[in-house]
Amino acid sequence: MYQNLEIVNKENHKNQSVREIKDFSYAKNIMNAPITIAEFFEACKNYPIFFAKDKNNDWFASVMLGYKENVNIFINDEGNWDKLHYIPAFIRKYPFVFINQTDKEELLLAVEKDCLSEDKNDEIRKLFNDNNENTEFLNNVLTFLNQFHTDSISTKEFIKQLEEWELLEEKIATIITQEQEQFNINGLFIVNEEKLKHLSKKKKEEICNKNAIPLITAHLISLSNIQKLGTK
Repeated sequence: MYQNLEIVNKENHKNQSVREIKDFSYAKNIMNAPITIAEFFEACKNYPIFFAKDKNNDWFASVMLGYKENVNIFINDEGNWDKLHYIPAFIRKYPFVFINQTDKEELLLAVEKDCLSEDKNDEIRKLFNDNNENTEFLNNVLTFLNQFHTDSISTKEFIKQLEEWELLEEKIATIITQEQEQFNINGLFIVNEEKLKHLSKKKKEEICNKNAIPLITAHLISLSNIQKLGTK
């Protein structure tokens, strides 16, 4: 999604605004998107939710938005997202993102450079006011990104718990289109329902105490959306 990021700072962006993003064309090549446990209950209605590991071997949750490489099947040619379908926070936070400073834990706010504007019509989305302080718009962006970051950490911890409870199994998702084309997506993990049924009483109590059952249920419900992908 991001092509040319720029760190937001008061010196370089004191007169800059962010242009209005009117459609989702920027996400048309995203075939899956990370989500957090805060989104499970909405996302499970529309998309399969899987678990996977990133390049650093950290767990994350993801929704499938397509089955062909670089094709998001929920965005049409005009850049509109399918009506009544949940739009993941990962998509909605564009054109902003937190990035890690090299060798530091501090997160820095970055913005897609092509979305910056000095147009008077975009001043409602100005980054800094005349006193060189954050605008309400920028503070709202930071609140949204901070919540997403916090929820992402909670999501990683939740999946690590699933792994510790030995509930995860690797899965190949098979999508068959209306033209009878078959697509196999691998490297995905799901909760094994049989293992879930045969847990010890102690583990079941632990899962209940961690309030994990509703999240696991939402994940399992979401898997019924795998075959629906092929009907689009």
